[in-house]
Amino acid sequence: MEALLAKALSGEGFFAFPGVLLVRGPDALSFLQGQCTRDLRRLAAPAGALFLNHKGQIEEAATVFPHEEGFLLAPWGTLEGLLKRLKRYIVFDQVALQELPLYRLVYTDGREAIGEKPEGAWPEELYPLYTLLKGLPLLSDIRGELPQSVGLLSLVDYGKGCYVGQEIMARTEGKAVPYRLVGLRAEVAGEAPAELLWQGKRVGEVKRLEATPFGPLGLGVVRQEVPFGAVVEGGGGRYLLSPLPFE
Repeated sequence: MEALLAKALSGEGFFAFPGVLLVRGPDALSFLQGQCTRDLRRLAAPAGALFLNHKGQIEEAATVFPHEEGFLLAPWGTLEGLLKRLKRYIVFDQVALQELPLYRLVYTDGREAIGEKPEGAWPEELYPLYTLLKGLPLLSDIRGELPQSVGLLSLVDYGKGCYVGQEIMARTEGKAVPYRLVGLRAEVAGEAPAELLWQGKRVGEVKRLEATPFGPLGLGVVRQEVPFGAVVEGGGGRYLLSPLPFE
C-alpha cells in the first residue's frame, strides 16, 4: 500500500466512488440554485458545491457536472445522504432525482470526471490516508462546520441569490472566523472524534486520525489563536499542531 500511496501522492492514477445522481426536470436549475452554494447558472465545468443547513453549517457536499438533462451530482459522502437532504426540500418543484450506476472519478492531479466503470482505480480504502496526507478533508471531517472554518470558502459563490444557509454566509462575508482546519501530529494517539484542550481550555476538535507511514496523523478544527507548534490534548491523545498539507 505504501508504493500505491507514493504514486497517488505524486499525481498518478485516480479513485472511483459508486453512485451518481441526475437532477432533471423543468425546475432542476431553480431547485438546485436554492440548495447549494455555487451559482449553477455559470457552471461550465465540474465544480464542488456545499449543501448547508439554516445555520450555515455543512450538511452534504458534491461535485456538480453540467448535463444535457439537468445536472449530475457526485456525492462526497453517500448517495443516500445526499438524496435524503434534497428530498427534504422538494415541495412543489417539478424535479426528478434519478440514481445512476456511474462513478465519481477523482484524479490525483486534481481533475474529476464521471465514469461507467471503476477499473484501474486505486483501492478505495487508500483514499482516507491519501486525503489526510494531502490536507484534504472528507465530508465526515467537515459536516457541521462553517465553510470558512474548514478552508472551503472558495466553494461559496456570494451574490448568487437565496439558498439554504445563505443568510449566515452573507452575515459572515469578509469577517474572520474563530476556527481553522489544521493537521495533528500525534505524540500520543487517542480517540477521534474528541474535544481538544489547550492551556486547560476547549479550543476545538480532533476530527480524524489515521495510522500512516509517518506515524499517527490527523485533522482537527482548532481556534485561530492556537499557534502552529502548540501541543493540544484530548480523547486520551496529545498532538502537535501542524499546517496543511503535511510536509
